[in-house]
Amino acid sequence: MNGLAEPLPIQPIPERAAQRRVVFDHTIEGLFLVALRGRLQVTTESSLRRAGLDLSKKLQPAYPFETWKQCLEIIAMDLYPHVSRPEAWRQLGHKSVEGMVRTVMGRTMVRVARLLGPLRALRRLNHNLQSADNYVKARIAEHSPTCVEVWINEVMEQPSYYQGILEACVAMAGGQGARVELLAREEGGASYRVQWDR
Repeated sequence: MNGLAEPLPIQPIPERAAQRRVVFDHTIEGLFLVALRGRLQVTTESSLRRAGLDLSKKLQPAYPFETWKQCLEIIAMDLYPHVSRPEAWRQLGHKSVEGMVRTVMGRTMVRVARLLGPLRALRRLNHNLQSADNYVKARIAEHSPTCVEVWINEVMEQPSYYQGILEACVAMAGGQGARVELLAREEGGASYRVQWDR
């Protein structure tokens, strides 16, 4: 010993503390300003403002995960009050893709997806999801040319939202008869079986 205190071991910083989770502006644009343009009630827009999303102003470059999640909850209740909560979130997942494909970035993604077809497009799922935010990750396991298993690390406690996204993505890539089954939920994520006819 040289009389100096030994340094404390370095503790790894938890991933969520190391990086603030955010959703990028083009994701907000696709859903709120494109897919839902003119469909939201004035009271809903007021609720969104209180949650941190003011659609009357220029969008910020990114929004906190908590704001995004709260805003999705608000519009799920506004747009789909007469269906079950899981079904409302599934339809919202479809709307998210519908809006995204009509943005500048989304139109490019659609052209690529149609050229690739469903299976090869799903192989790019992780890349595409990471263009929407900085925290969602996905892995796929291929079971056949028309069946894969998809794991997503964060589904906001609403796995049917990503069920709708996956259904819409397969259809966007030209897949017929897309079916997405929730297989399991684990911590914040979920795994799904994704199938299509051809």
